[in-house]
Amino acid sequence: MSVRLTFLDLRGPAPLPMSQPPAHTLVALGNFDGVHRAHKVLIREAVAMTRALAETEGYHVSPGAFCFIRPTLDYKMSPTGFTPVLVRGHLTTLRDKLILFARSGLEFACLCNFPDVRDLPPEEFVSLLRDDCHCIGVACGFNYFFGKGASGNTSHLLEAFGRDHVFVQPEMTLDGMTVSSSRIRACLEQGDTETAERMLGRPYSLDTNVVHGKRLGRTLGFPTANQYFPAERAIPSRGVYAVLCHTPYGVFPGVSNVGIRPTTDSHGRVNCETHIIGMTGDLYGRRIRVEFLSKLRDEQKFNGVEELVEAIRRDAENAVAVATARGLI
Repeated sequence: MSVRLTFLDLRGPAPLPMSQPPAHTLVALGNFDGVHRAHKVLIREAVAMTRALAETEGYHVSPGAFCFIRPTLDYKMSPTGFTPVLVRGHLTTLRDKLILFARSGLEFACLCNFPDVRDLPPEEFVSLLRDDCHCIGVACGFNYFFGKGASGNTSHLLEAFGRDHVFVQPEMTLDGMTVSSSRIRACLEQGDTETAERMLGRPYSLDTNVVHGKRLGRTLGFPTANQYFPAERAIPSRGVYAVLCHTPYGVFPGVSNVGIRPTTDSHGRVNCETHIIGMTGDLYGRRIRVEFLSKLRDEQKFNGVEELVEAIRRDAENAVAVATARGLI
C-alpha cells in the first residue's frame, strides 16, 4: 500500500513544502494536540538526541515530527466504514501545531492521513519511518500505539531502532493528574483554565479574525470584539473570563463572555465576545489572540440592561486585577 507523505520545512518564517525529507532524521511521534508540557519534553529530548547522534554518527540528524493531517480523534467507525467526522474538542489547529513545533526546535514535519497507516502491520509502519522518512531514531510517549489494531508499541520501536536511538517519554503528572490532551479538554469543559494553562505550559487561547456583531456592547459603553471558535476547537465552559488580548495595537487585559448573550440574544451561536480594556482602534477583519486566564463567573441572564452594565463593569475591574496580580500588565 502506498502512503502519501507531505514534508514541510519549519526553519523559515512559514512552513514550506519539501520535495523529500532530510537525509537523516529523528522524528517525534504523536497526535500532539495542544503541544502541551509533556509533548514539549518529548520534543526537547528528540532535539537533544539529534545533537548527540550527530556527534556519534558523524553527520547531521534533523529533528522532526510525524503526525496526522487530521488527528485520530477525527475518525470514527460508521455504518459505511472508517470515516472522518467533525469532532469538537481540539486544543490546536494544524497551523498552531506547526508554529509550536518550529518554536520548539523541530526542523521539519511529516504529515500523512491516518487512514493510510491505520491498518499497516507494525513492521510496515517502522519501514515507512525508515525508508520514507529516513529515520534513524524516534521519540514517543509511553502510551504510543500504531499499526493495525494498535498492535505496535514502544517495544517494536526499541527493537527496530535500538535503545540508544529511541526516547520514550514517561507519564508526566501535575498535582497527581496525568498531563494529557484529554485532561486539558476536561479542565476547559469545567472552566478551569488555570489548570489547563499549567498543563499546556501557556494559556489556552482563541486566535481568529474579529467578525461583525450586533454592536450592542458599543451602545452599552463596552465595545467588544467578536470571534467564533473554529468548528473543531474546544470551547471553555460558558461564562465570563479574565483574558489577555494580543492585538495589532499591543497587548491589553480584557474580559470575555463565552456563550450566547442570554440577556440580549438567547438564541445565538456560541461565540467569544471580548471587551478589550484600554484599547482604541478598529479590529474588524483583523486577527487577534485571546488568552483565557481565569473564569470570573458563569454566564447568566440579568433582569435588564442596567444590571448587565453593572456586571460588565465589575467583570472588567476583576479582569484587570487578575492580569495585574499575574504581572501581565
